[in-house]
Amino acid sequence: MSVITREDKNNNIIEFSPLDKRYRYKVNGETKRGVTTLIGARFGKAPLMNWAKDLPIRALQWQLENEGKSKDYIFNFIDSLKKKVDELEIKDATTGTLMHSYCEDYINGKKVVPPTTEPLITMYGKFTKWWDSKDYKVLATEQTCYSKDLDVCGTFDVVVKNKKGKVLLLDFKTSKDFYPDMPIQIHTYKKLVEDSTDLKVEFLAVINIPKEPVKDVEMRIFQIKPKYLKCFKACKYLNSLEEDFKQRNLEYNKQRSN
Repeated sequence: MSVITREDKNNNIIEFSPLDKRYRYKVNGETKRGVTTLIGARFGKAPLMNWAKDLPIRALQWQLENEGKSKDYIFNFIDSLKKKVDELEIKDATTGTLMHSYCEDYINGKKVVPPTTEPLITMYGKFTKWWDSKDYKVLATEQTCYSKDLDVCGTFDVVVKNKKGKVLLLDFKTSKDFYPDMPIQIHTYKKLVEDSTDLKVEFLAVINIPKEPVKDVEMRIFQIKPKYLKCFKACKYLNSLEEDFKQRNLEYNKQRSN
């Protein structure tokens, strides 16, 4: 498994394992939590999405039962449907990952072989046209940072300088819309960038690269406000309470079984 290692301005050795699903970050050999994981635990849409996905499948199963279909027919039909839904979810996540990779290569001036499948063809075309219109100077891309104050790691997309000499931290998204966790995430990245590098961020923006053909790339600038960083600290605190509860619950169940 590939590990990306860098040393920050405070001489911390930061390791990032992008393919590791659980322990992606280490600082000086010690495992650290990631920004997106902590925010996702509080703002994650998984429970709601699972409910929304499960409800129509249950309704379809009910309908098939009312139509007098056999149990084995219903089982095989529903099982096949669930597998197709899972495949679509994987495809959607893969599209986002690939688009991030295309963005990184393009803005770094690498020779890019354009995508050959949709929606990546359309997304890539929209992004390159939008990026070329901005005339940004790239200062850093895909760099893993660590904040001792927050005791977390994160990997930002890109820091640029505009025509006026202002430094912007940009975060690329391929979601359907803008969501409340986005300003929290990018404000936290600002803290990490400034704690881990010599860069001073003056503006924060999320760039939405839509999969839908009818939508254009949209850049939304978020004013720098302390409340967003406070919200991240609250997410981190709530996560620690949850972890503490889980540990106490394990100990309780262990004692009860004895």
